[in-house]
Amino acid sequence: MDIFNPTRNVIVGNDSLQAQTLDGLFLNPETYTHNWTISNAILTVDSAVTVHPLNYSFKIQPLNEASTISISLNGIIPPDNDINGSEAQFHCQFYSPHELTVEAKITNVAANTFKTNSQNLIAEKWEAVFTPVISVGLINVNVDNIEFDVRLDISNHGGQIFYLSMPILMNELGFTKNTFVANLRKFVPTFIWDKDKIQEYPNYPFAKFLHVLTYYGSVSALLYTKFYEYLNNEISLQNQNAAFRFSQLTNPEYIDSEYINWLTQFNGTPIYKTITSATSTEVISNVDESLTWQLINGYFGRNAGTLFAIKECAQQVLTGNKVVYVFPGGSFFQINIYTLLAETPGVLNAGDSSPEVLALVAKTKPMGFELNHASYAVLPLILDDSTYGLLGGPTAPSAPGLG
Repeated sequence: MDIFNPTRNVIVGNDSLQAQTLDGLFLNPETYTHNWTISNAILTVDSAVTVHPLNYSFKIQPLNEASTISISLNGIIPPDNDINGSEAQFHCQFYSPHELTVEAKITNVAANTFKTNSQNLIAEKWEAVFTPVISVGLINVNVDNIEFDVRLDISNHGGQIFYLSMPILMNELGFTKNTFVANLRKFVPTFIWDKDKIQEYPNYPFAKFLHVLTYYGSVSALLYTKFYEYLNNEISLQNQNAAFRFSQLTNPEYIDSEYINWLTQFNGTPIYKTITSATSTEVISNVDESLTWQLINGYFGRNAGTLFAIKECAQQVLTGNKVVYVFPGGSFFQINIYTLLAETPGVLNAGDSSPEVLALVAKTKPMGFELNHASYAVLPLILDDSTYGLLGGPTAPSAPGLG
């Protein structure tokens, strides 16, 4: 589950100068791509001079001593709309052997408004550069995007190399969605909140500090509410079958995908999101439906190895009425699976074996047994069989191997 985080950086991917991929692999600075632009200087990605081990820096080489250098990132669109109606602020870190003057500008593109802040930075020290807080306003996201532009104008650099790192644009009021911060407002005198509000860069420093300390506690409270939102005696009769009635932690039909692997430890079945046949065909057509089916039935784990499990697994790739015959025969350790040509993928002629059927059934077959699958236009009557030896029904020609 993607935990709601309203105080995260809305500059994403390489534009945030992240050093690693989501898989934890370090990116090559020499081939690093991003959307930042620069004028009057050469900009490269550097992994040697950094302020944080998981972020790279921009190494900026001025082309001359006098020109103002402009660094810009345009078209910043937050990945969701939790910032709508709030406020935004940009900040980053600079390091220079020479004193710098930096003017930081943030533009709300949809509202056509902007704010700037100018700072003189101390030499030989990582220092924060920030814009003023800008109102986002309420934007109709069905018509327009929430979008920001950021520009940094650097002067007094003396032609010397300097560095920029940790570019962050965030929801300035996102911290108020922390349940602990919300409760703080209820239980402390109002004047403390008012005094906190009028501080600048940052405003609400006390409340934001509380947010940092209690963020994961707030996440835990959110998860607890999600898993145990109601007790049984709190649910009305008309909501007995409502989706919120069922656990998203342990109920196979409602579980969040992030917790499926956790549940399988207790459910007694391995989980497959992909199964490939011998002809490199993907067997699972709908992953979500298949995962639910796997968790409920356990045919790849605790309930594997039965004739019924083999039949049920074969039916997962069939169409139509999904007719399946499963019976022993041929040799003591052979299991035969017969299906109809018209309902079976990967077959053309009578007697053909389906790679898709075999790939799925192989996950549930008893250890030491061999599988034999064949498909036919019609399936025969099998005498002396409690399932398929039903007299009085329609007759059909015998398939090879059956009499």
